[in-house]
This record gives sequence, C-alpha cells and structure tokens, in this order.
Amino acid sequence: MMGTHRLLRWGVIGAFVTGVAVLSGCSQINKTGANIALRFTENHIIPPLLKMDDAQMGCAAGEAITPLMLGTAWGLKADADQILVVQYASAGLCAEQRAFEHELRYLRAAKANLIDEAQDARIQQKREAELAARRQYAGYQAFVNHYEVKRKSPIGDKCPRFKNEFDELVYLMGMVVGVQSIVNDITAQQVVGVPKDIGAKVERGMQCLDNNKWWGAPLATRAAIWNLLPGAGEGKGDPWETIKQSMRIAERTGVRLPHAMYAMSAYTKGDEALIRDSITAFAATQEMAVNPNYRLIDKMAFLIVQNISDRYWTEKTGSRTPPGSLGKFWDEKPALQDEGVEIDDLL
Repeated sequence: MMGTHRLLRWGVIGAFVTGVAVLSGCSQINKTGANIALRFTENHIIPPLLKMDDAQMGCAAGEAITPLMLGTAWGLKADADQILVVQYASAGLCAEQRAFEHELRYLRAAKANLIDEAQDARIQQKREAELAARRQYAGYQAFVNHYEVKRKSPIGDKCPRFKNEFDELVYLMGMVVGVQSIVNDITAQQVVGVPKDIGAKVERGMQCLDNNKWWGAPLATRAAIWNLLPGAGEGKGDPWETIKQSMRIAERTGVRLPHAMYAMSAYTKGDEALIRDSITAFAATQEMAVNPNYRLIDKMAFLIVQNISDRYWTEKTGSRTPPGSLGKFWDEKPALQDEGVEIDDLL
C-alpha cells in the first residue's frame, strides 16, 4: 500500500515538473514568435505607414496598434520598445489635435465673452493635453528603456552605434516625442510630471544624428530648445539663423520638420513678425517634392504649422485660416467694396 502511495506521489511531482517545463517552453516559443512578428511590423508595416500623407489616419493607426504592441511586451515579454516609440508618437498626435480643437473653441468663446463656454473648452483642452503628454512620455520612456537600459547608451551622454536607418529614425522620434511631452504637460498644468531635464538631454542627444541625412531636424530641434531653455544656447550661435539653415536642408531633402520647429518656437516666443515669417516660409514650399519614404512626417509638420496659423487667425479674427490661405493674413486682404460682399469671402 505504501509503495502505491509513493509511486502516486512521485507521479504527481513528475507530472508537475513536466508541465512546468512544457509551459516554460511554450512561453519561450511565444516570446520568439512575438519578436518575429514585431520585426515583421518594423520591416513591412511601419515603412508603408510612413509613406502615407494622411496624418489623421496615421494617428488613428497609432491609437489602434499601440495596445497590440503593449500586449506583446507585457504578456509575451517581447522587445517592443522601438515600435512603441513610433506608435505612441502617432497616438499622441490624436490627443494633441483634440486639445487643439478645444483651444480654438476657447479662443472663440473668450472673444465672444461666453464665460461658461470658454471655461468648459479650457478644461477639455487640459484633459486632452494630459492624455497627449501621457502617451508621449510613455513613448519617451520606451525610447529610454531601449537605449539606456538595453543598449547602455545614456541619452545625451553617449551615442549608440546605430544598426540601421530605422534605428536612427526611432532615436530621432524618441527625442522629439520627449520634448512634445514637456510642452503638453505644461498645458495640462504639469499633472503628468514629465521631467524638465528631458530638454537638456535631447539637446545633447541630437548631436548623435547626421543633420543633413535627417532633413535638418536634429539641429533645428536643438535650436528650438536653445530658445526655450535659458542658457541652453549660450555660445552656440543664433537659434533663428540655425533653424533657417536647417530649413534649407529640409527643402532639399523633402521633410519640413525644421519649418514646424521654426513656427513652434516663434509662437512660443509670441513674436508676431516671426510667426508670420514662419508660416509664410512654410507656405512658400507647398510645391516642394516631398520625400516619398517619409510623407507622414512631412504631413505632421504641415499640421503643426497649420495649427499655429489657425491659432493666430482665431486670436485675431475669431475663425481659423480660410481654405487656400496658409501663408496669407486677414490684414493683407483688399478692402471690401461698398456694393456688397461675395459669399466666398465669408467662407
């Protein structure tokens, strides 16, 4: 009888050990499969997305795909960091755009002295800005985890050895999304708590990228930070001229991210002459040949400049930039004639 119990006990233990071994094997197989799927996404899904010129669809893809990528990272322990940088940047754009629409609503309500409407719009703007900041900061954290933790390359202190072009693109996007997270967190009254030292790290880290290869964006980003952070640009030249030099590179290489940096810096400074110049400079490139591999990033730059133009128009006139009028301004219109107003002038 005792022998039977002993055999039964060892049988149970043996079954348990075998089960653990099988489950461990399955876990490793799942992780390997997930990593293969992620590399497939990196090589065959992301490039076609970057070729699109539809920023709204790009941001919607970010909102839809990010949870799937998180599932591979959290559930299967796959290495999803680099793809998460790209997807969080796209998903953050959706929240940023919604925050922008509420900001325009606030400006219109304030201009019309609609206090309750203005207050509600401002609250909604801050909520969406908070969401944008959370998404963008999550993208920055994935970026930091990939380079600082896994590759032992502290951002701003040591340049990594890039494996391929996608590696460099993620490095660029990770730093840009970090700066965006700071800006949106400020709008949301710093409820996310994004560290302010990201700006200084990005300023140094952008030196790791080839400015000519990446459309002038690394140096334009650095110059924008010189404008934002007191003392950051000391001894590094005139930030506005630096951005304009990078814009000329952008026009040759087909991605106008430096133009967006110029417009954002000008608007942050509140300098109307520079705001107008930045919008006009972008509008003058509308016939430029866009880099076919990065149409989506160029379209995002367009969206940034158009948003700044819309803010400026709304502050002054109560409505956004009219169709076909990017780079033009209300006070440049010819005076309306006494005999009447065409309906198209009001649209």
